[in-house]
Amino acid sequence: MMFIKRPKAFFVVAFMGAYAALLSPPIHADYKKGMEEYKSGNFASAVHEWRTAAEKGDGESQFALGTMFERGEGVKQDSDKAYKWFRLAADNDSVDAQVHLAGMFMREEIDGKGPEDAVEWLQRAAEAEDVSAQFQLGLIYLEGMGVDEDPELAARWFSLAAEQGHVRAQNNIGNLYENGRGVEQSLERAFEWYERAAKQNDPFAQNNLGAMYARGSGVERNHAWAVFWFVNAAQGGNELALENINISRKNLQVKEIAASRVNIRAGNSTAYERVGQLVRGSNVYVLGSTEGWSQVHFDSEQGPMLGWVSNTLIE
Repeated sequence: MMFIKRPKAFFVVAFMGAYAALLSPPIHADYKKGMEEYKSGNFASAVHEWRTAAEKGDGESQFALGTMFERGEGVKQDSDKAYKWFRLAADNDSVDAQVHLAGMFMREEIDGKGPEDAVEWLQRAAEAEDVSAQFQLGLIYLEGMGVDEDPELAARWFSLAAEQGHVRAQNNIGNLYENGRGVEQSLERAFEWYERAAKQNDPFAQNNLGAMYARGSGVERNHAWAVFWFVNAAQGGNELALENINISRKNLQVKEIAASRVNIRAGNSTAYERVGQLVRGSNVYVLGSTEGWSQVHFDSEQGPMLGWVSNTLIE
């Protein structure tokens, strides 16, 4: 018996610097002026404006200034000064700084600081409803990074992040529901969360959703939908999905291209974008048909594909 393959564990993403947060809404005028200078490429002027606001205690300007020292933009790169400003910003309730500081601790970039020191800052940011912090806390409690493993706390933080639309958190809370870890097992809830993340193009959730369709877990078994989601996952880089396609498509109807050369279309319409071209005798796996068209799966040089073809062109 062949089994649909699933990841052995939850994926863990690296803590990243919150540089994009330089676009946070301004608090003080000096911060706004600094942003205008930064966008214009006048880094030294931006540093001047942000330093003025930072010395007045503006957390967002302190965070921006720390980022400039960390990058070496407008000032000489200086990791000690960067850390100083990040810490002041975090103390002044800059959520961006709190998340960034936690990332530095998780990566052990600061002497004497490690994952256990990151939790405090992530907790503060997460309680301020920062979705990234909520997700990272979920990972920390799930994997026991600097804290004792606590699946219930992991589920709590993943749920909060998932409700805010965090795609990877949606996949992870789905996994917890599927396995009954930290929450009461519910295949139906697992399916719902996987589907929400899969529709936002998360390849992990797409593979998981395909597996549920293939097994009939939390939903009626449907190999056409399984192949549909496996193909999408594979196109997103999920290698397990490539193997799962080969297992599930054996349950689909196989037809051959009947014309000498046929364009496979993006939709069942005469106005179309071509997604592939097949020659006579090429196999296609039929997912379903409507109004004289069939949605098919086929192999190409670019990998597994989905498309539409007129029923008159297959046999």
